[in-house]
This record gives sequence, C-alpha cells and structure tokens, in this order.
Amino acid sequence: MRTALLIGSLSVALLVAGSATAAPRNVSAATSTSAWCAEVIRINTKFGTMKNKRYLPANQVSNKTRIAVYEYAIAHRSQLLSIAPAVIKKAQADELTFFARLKANHYSPTTPLAPMTIADVKQLSAFQRTKCGIKGI
Repeated sequence: MRTALLIGSLSVALLVAGSATAAPRNVSAATSTSAWCAEVIRINTKFGTMKNKRYLPANQVSNKTRIAVYEYAIAHRSQLLSIAPAVIKKAQADELTFFARLKANHYSPTTPLAPMTIADVKQLSAFQRTKCGIKGI
C-alpha cells in the first residue's frame, strides 16, 4: 500500500518519511508550504522512497522501507503537523492516524483507511504535485 503523505493515491506514496533518527527541522513559520514540502522531500529521499523529487514506483519500495517511513511519521507526528499548511492539516492528521492504526494492526493490508479518506489521499497527492513539485504521485 502506498500512501500519499509521502505517500500518492490510494496506494499513498507516503508524504512522510525521513531519517529514522533525525527529527524534522524547526521552522519559524508553523504552517509553511515550503517547509512542509522540503520536509516531505527530505524524509522520502532519505528513506529511499523518492529520488529527484519523484516517488519511486510501489514495486521498487520494500515493505521494510515503507514500515520505516510509517514509524518515523508516527514518532514525529507533532512536528509534522506543526509545519503542515492549514489547507492540508486535517488530511495530514488523518494520514498519521491511519499509520498508527496500521502499526497497531501489525501492518495488515486489511487495515481500514479510516479516518483517512480517499478525498484526503487525493488532497495530499494534489498538494504535493502542485505546491511541492513532486512527481510520481
């Protein structure tokens, strides 16, 4: 499953991902589009789910890598939400809640998306494409 957060359609490419040890950088503007985009790109590039601002095809990303992204996002939920632009904050929060449920269900592919919706996935994907210049989502 691929999630747009970093993530791109129902198989969301995971908007969030980054170094498993480094926390998101502090930014002065709490809801800065450029800061959020930069963090999404930094995280996904570091974990290997993105190259040159393009998400890799789902079949080129291992489950181990996806899980690392989910766990990073869960661990850094408050930092990620603090820099999420207001227009996508709810979708970002729903995605992070989905990641936590996915972990609680031992990454079962049958884990329901709720509270995340297809509309959230589309919104996050469109934002990444149009505001961040990310491709492959």
